[in-house]
Amino acid sequence: MINIIDALYLQVNMGPISKKIISGLKKAKKKKIINFQELKEAKIHAENLEGTIISKEELGKYDPLHAIYIYAQNKVSVLVEQLSDLSAVSKLTNILEQADDTYMPSFPPQSPVTQSYFTCWGFFDLVVGIKKESFGTIILDVLRTIKADPGLITIIECMQSSRMGIFVHKGHRDRYVILEELGTGDEHKVIVPSGYQGKKDEIWYARVMPEPFPELNYGYSVVFTTPYIIVDLDGKIGSSAKREDWEAFFDRNMNVSNEKDRIKAYESFMKHGKNKFYWNEYIIEGYTNYQSEMIFLAGFPDIPLSMPHSVESQKERGEL
Repeated sequence: MINIIDALYLQVNMGPISKKIISGLKKAKKKKIINFQELKEAKIHAENLEGTIISKEELGKYDPLHAIYIYAQNKVSVLVEQLSDLSAVSKLTNILEQADDTYMPSFPPQSPVTQSYFTCWGFFDLVVGIKKESFGTIILDVLRTIKADPGLITIIECMQSSRMGIFVHKGHRDRYVILEELGTGDEHKVIVPSGYQGKKDEIWYARVMPEPFPELNYGYSVVFTTPYIIVDLDGKIGSSAKREDWEAFFDRNMNVSNEKDRIKAYESFMKHGKNKFYWNEYIIEGYTNYQSEMIFLAGFPDIPLSMPHSVESQKERGEL
């Protein structure tokens, strides 16, 4: 149950889009735009999580932590589709639709913007308004208001808090890859569902999701997106970009001296870039090649000539 204090806290911290949607819940329910009762009854209890997410037959295909996020992502996708019918989210919907037309998310050779990357960006990183509302924050406000299952809320909170990051491959430990995030210094023991294991000192651009329920004691995180592997500026496959070059990139783009402020600035920069499409454009302009389990990028977003598909690089080659 949400008590009066919790309810007031939710109202104060909600953005205007969430408030509009929640104030119209009764009307939406009558029109059956969103099946709130079904959503409220969605169970994802930690104590029997594996049995409720997916059938036993399907579960064998996935790592259980990965399955948790697949389940939640499916729930969020349905909700985004349903919310998109509401005028209150028209700004988000329009931007997402335009971006879908521009980037045509799939997989190379059609597009280096993968579906897993694009949906996470569109649901959790794309924001509008002073309150920086996303589809994810709105869905969380709705779920809390209707008192949906706390486990489902916890997982979507993890997804909303997640972001892409720049990581250095530190080696392997059994079936896990060890990644160190450049901007925070945090080390992550991860599984990579795409199957790519990589090699030490590679630079990865990826989204790492933590274990949402400590009591399940998985002891690792999951690389939820197909990893982007950043090669050096000459674009040679297998020739990794250098850690110090990416550290210099962050120094150029985040003018902060205090370590705590630097980490905060890094996290915001990686989630939102310098504009809504900053990192999407980097993927398009930096794309060089791919394999079935990973995608190669080259260059830096602030050096157009370092990226093979930037306008400047194409002009240099006489292609434009």
